[in-house]
Amino acid sequence: MELTNGAYHLQGISFQSLANEFGTPLYIYDASKIVSQIQQLKIAFAGSDVRIKYAAKALTNLSILKLMRKNGIGVDVVSIQEAQIALKAGFLANEIMFTPNCVAFEEIERGVDLGLNINLDNLSVLGKFGERYGDGYPCGIRLNPHILAGGNIKISTGHSHSKFGISIQQLP
Repeated sequence: MELTNGAYHLQGISFQSLANEFGTPLYIYDASKIVSQIQQLKIAFAGSDVRIKYAAKALTNLSILKLMRKNGIGVDVVSIQEAQIALKAGFLANEIMFTPNCVAFEEIERGVDLGLNINLDNLSVLGKFGERYGDGYPCGIRLNPHILAGGNIKISTGHSHSKFGISIQQLP
């Protein structure tokens, strides 16, 4: 985004001309900037066995999801509806990480039926999953490390009072 002669532009196109053509409110995403940021992440983690996942809850725009997939980014979803959108965007089931929180167990079963990667963050749900699937379907676990890494406490998820993840203090 550039400010030229008092007007904002993106890739040489003025925001005003876009607003005139499409109306407002108008959401504009810079694909080249997104791809540049993806490349920076890949460079930062080069040499590591890291799989980058886009959190679909941030934005389920099909074009953005397709752009992520085209650039080798997987997707993390928190609901079956988000999983269905990711599938519609072209993600394969094995590229989708399903990390539900406070959902009915039937939704987790639906994730298994779709072939999603299941990632659980609750010991009782993990126990129920184990009873239902045994070692027949793999799942990951979301740990809460009890680390507050700065930022806004209202959106932090790794601190000791977060509802997300299995507390490291609950591990044997």
